[in-house]
Amino acid sequence: MHMDKLAKGPLLDFTLLSNPLGPSAKARHAMRKALKEAHLPPDPQTLRFRRFLARKERIEPENILFGHGSAQLLDMLMAAYKPGRLLAPSPLPAHYARLAARHATEIVPFPLRADRCFSLDAWALAGAVQGVDAVFLPNPHPLTGTVAESPTLDRVIDAVAGTRTILVIDETLAGFAPVESPVARAAKSTNLIILRTFSLFHGLAGLRLGYAIAGLETCQRIGDAIDPGPVNIVAAAGALASLRDTGFARRTAEFLASERTYMAAKLARLEGVTPVDTPCNFLLAAVGRDAAGLRQHLLERHVLIDVFEEGGKAYIRVPLRRRRENAQLARALAWAMAEGTGS
Repeated sequence: MHMDKLAKGPLLDFTLLSNPLGPSAKARHAMRKALKEAHLPPDPQTLRFRRFLARKERIEPENILFGHGSAQLLDMLMAAYKPGRLLAPSPLPAHYARLAARHATEIVPFPLRADRCFSLDAWALAGAVQGVDAVFLPNPHPLTGTVAESPTLDRVIDAVAGTRTILVIDETLAGFAPVESPVARAAKSTNLIILRTFSLFHGLAGLRLGYAIAGLETCQRIGDAIDPGPVNIVAAAGALASLRDTGFARRTAEFLASERTYMAAKLARLEGVTPVDTPCNFLLAAVGRDAAGLRQHLLERHVLIDVFEEGGKAYIRVPLRRRRENAQLARALAWAMAEGTGS
């Protein structure tokens, strides 16, 4: 694609899944206060924050391992366990593919079928874990929005119990959708790990903070492989205040509900586009044209999107953003679909 074909203006990145509201007002206030202590070294154990999370999750503080975002924690985990074969639902999130390539790990895809609404077949997945060293299970799935319910999770957890296969339940989008998290089982397990981040729902992507919940032995093994370094005081203050802001989730849900209605209506009016709702902070749009061509046409309008193909159809993920950005994406998609039809 030639640069002179690109529309003028900044790139609108619709691959990001951060909360469109940004950090909560209480988190911003707490971070401003924390800056007054920027001359002090951070607490390497992050004791106050760790104890708060332990009480909230009803686990021991030692069951929590902090890192600089879920991506770093996954990198630490791969360094600690060195899995040769990794099972993960497909379509595969791009950061899983990059991580596997960096650690020379073979990806074993487990397809999520569009004709089954991308639902996870617990029995089939439990049967597929044999012969792999690790299973990454994003819940919700960051491309399809699929949420695995508690019976499904229990079935997969039972399938790896007592084996050397590690199961990572990646809950980086859990704030946007109701998720039943097996925290109690993870705290007592030797091979079950739950990942959380403050980057997306809490809107703190620029501060890089996440944590894992696992058994004591597992936390020690991961931490010994790579020292993540201490959590900076501004990130810890913002995350703690955000967790305590009980109204933030309600305000986020109300905002997303309004934009969901708006975008679903916009997409439904476009010929060749079928909106698909998800419980997360994005819609899917099934589009009647090739994925690569659609992505290029949108880039010509300075819009960057995530596209994947399944069952002969192309799907784009449509994160819900501010109204002006959502309207810009809808216009760009209408143009791209018209161009594709006419070509």
